[in-house]
Amino acid sequence: MSVDYVLQVEKQLLKQYFKSYPEKSIAHLEELSTEEVIQVLKDLPVTTIAKVLNRLKVDHGSAVLCNLPDAKFVKLYSILDPVKGAHLLLKADEKLSAKKIELLSESVQKDIQELATYPPGAAGGLMDLSVRTCRGDETVKKVLADIRKASSSSREVFVNDIKGRLIGYIPVQELLFTQDETRIDSIMHRDPPSVSALSPREEVIETFESFKTTALPVTHVDGTLMGAIRYSSLVQAVQNQAISTMASLGGASPSEMTLSPPLFSVTKRLPWLTINLLTAFIASAVVGFFEATIAQVTALAVLLPVVAGQSGNTGAQAMAVTMRGLALREVRTRQWLKILYKELRVGFMNGVIIALVTGASVYFWSQSLPLGAVMTVAMIFSMIIASISGAGIPIVLTAMGKDPAQSSSVILTTVTDVIGFLSFLGLATLFISMLV
Repeated sequence: MSVDYVLQVEKQLLKQYFKSYPEKSIAHLEELSTEEVIQVLKDLPVTTIAKVLNRLKVDHGSAVLCNLPDAKFVKLYSILDPVKGAHLLLKADEKLSAKKIELLSESVQKDIQELATYPPGAAGGLMDLSVRTCRGDETVKKVLADIRKASSSSREVFVNDIKGRLIGYIPVQELLFTQDETRIDSIMHRDPPSVSALSPREEVIETFESFKTTALPVTHVDGTLMGAIRYSSLVQAVQNQAISTMASLGGASPSEMTLSPPLFSVTKRLPWLTINLLTAFIASAVVGFFEATIAQVTALAVLLPVVAGQSGNTGAQAMAVTMRGLALREVRTRQWLKILYKELRVGFMNGVIIALVTGASVYFWSQSLPLGAVMTVAMIFSMIIASISGAGIPIVLTAMGKDPAQSSSVILTTVTDVIGFLSFLGLATLFISMLV
């Protein structure tokens, strides 16, 4: 029996063990040193290692990630969630993580640098990364030993499940008066209040005031613990609450003030108004192309605003969610495929529901089944395209280094109007013999 064959069998057994017994395997790994964990994991597929890292405690997972062989590290980081990966790197030793970051592409390095600094006022910028964590199946004796070993001054220990998601907490003072062999999950305070790392300062303050807690846990979008906000940070947040900025809307320049000179305001607004006028002519040209169809079925002219308005609202919703995600660094441009696929599904589901209601309404209004069917199909198609466009336009502009806040709405309006008119009038032209 060859050595290669034996090694291959060992890999398969390890992979199956991690898959079948996740809790036991993670608990076993956390008893090992970083070097020993790497020896166990280094020859396994990166997908398996990624699952292990997502379940290890942050400190341990961070050390393992940064001590992996360079080639394995690069492959592994490419499949990790961008925010999760950046959090693990930034939690590690500064010199060690810096060397690993240099192995990544320039675009990924830029993402990490941006994720290292949360938007102004976000909970992530207020949190303390130095929090103590444990799992519910651990004993009081083990947790206290870990606290003493780390010389931690934390007043509380946060409890995670096997996937690293926050499920509770327990004050250190309570641990001191509890029997050593007591399991943490039997004495912990369950479902603690928490905020997302991207939650605004106002939400942080409201949560503190509502629950009267001394430390507010901060979680990632998947529920994993990232840090905690202390009361001193809350005081600082309250002091800074009065400082706010107004985002540019509808193409207005951020440099324009309420009492800016009229000429200055005109120079900032006029270019976008001119562009908007040109795009309106494009949409009008599409309608003009189907003038003969509209002349034969005048009901089409009445229904055009319905299609355009609904697709416009659909696109605006997708654009707002995507721009917020990009602005708060919840998503990155390299996740474009995942974002667009999600919006495609949302657009389809919303489109089907709205289209059925609209088609039925058109049928009862016009007593024309073909016209109702045309409206139904056009509505589904236009809402799908609008949803994808609403997400895709800000992503493209961001990738090009442009500010999506000033130009996304102008471009989106053109796309949704043109697509809405084309789909509705195009289908009507195709089936004109049934509509007349």
